[in-house]
Amino acid sequence: MERWDPVTKELKWVIGGRPNAAQHEKILPDYCYNIFDLYARTIFKTFTPLSEVLTITDKKLAATAKTVEEGRAAMKIDWEKMGSVFSMGERAMMFFLNEAEPWLKREGLLDLPPKKDDEIHHLLFGDRWMKAKLAEIQALDKAKPAEEIIEKQINALEETTKKAVPEWHQKAREWEPGATTKFHTGAAKGSAGFLNQAGELHGEKKIKHKNTYEFLLICWPEIEEMIKAKKRMEDLWNWLLPFSHPYWIEIQDLDQLVSLARSIKLKLKNAGRPPKPRKC
Repeated sequence: MERWDPVTKELKWVIGGRPNAAQHEKILPDYCYNIFDLYARTIFKTFTPLSEVLTITDKKLAATAKTVEEGRAAMKIDWEKMGSVFSMGERAMMFFLNEAEPWLKREGLLDLPPKKDDEIHHLLFGDRWMKAKLAEIQALDKAKPAEEIIEKQINALEETTKKAVPEWHQKAREWEPGATTKFHTGAAKGSAGFLNQAGELHGEKKIKHKNTYEFLLICWPEIEEMIKAKKRMEDLWNWLLPFSHPYWIEIQDLDQLVSLARSIKLKLKNAGRPPKPRKC
């Protein structure tokens, strides 16, 4: 999770449309952002950045608008994209509330002996990351235990998500003729296009080397060091080899790695030609 935190942060920035790009400080190697672009075209295809959903045409009026008429005069809304975004959030919350626990149970992750459970917890979170996160949460309200704060945040998110679709459905009805139809057309696309009925990410089927991309993202610190040290692609392949044998990643040889690296612009030194034999 300590490795994944910056990945999550930068992925959110990319799929959010890269706002304030000139001022944004990238905290990951360049190849990570090219993977994020791939994810934006596949896994998050039905998500649209707010800047493309809502266009402000009169900032002064938008800041003070209180009626539908004033809102229409101050902004333009793409109702189909709006419906898609809200439906994605609703579908994700439904998975978390209703489907995640049965899935974990099917995988045998809820029936582990305490020792194994502690081992997996340590591998996923680590003591340092967990302490930092708990301190961050506790700072929100020092008078309450962290567990209560987390529960309150989850409940608030659940309530907000439940209200979002019906509330914006009502706004669409009041906005203009046809807005409701567009909103629900988008909602159908957002729900089905993000998570399918089995709770699987719909867009993952379009990613050929899904496990490899995820592994390259989570191992960004090691790869960044190789880039800085001007290592060769062969060095990266030799490092990946132990993970290739048990099929943690899909690629199985150096040529496949070179091809994949080229597609995401992961730049390491090319493999050198073998030296020519000396003439006698």
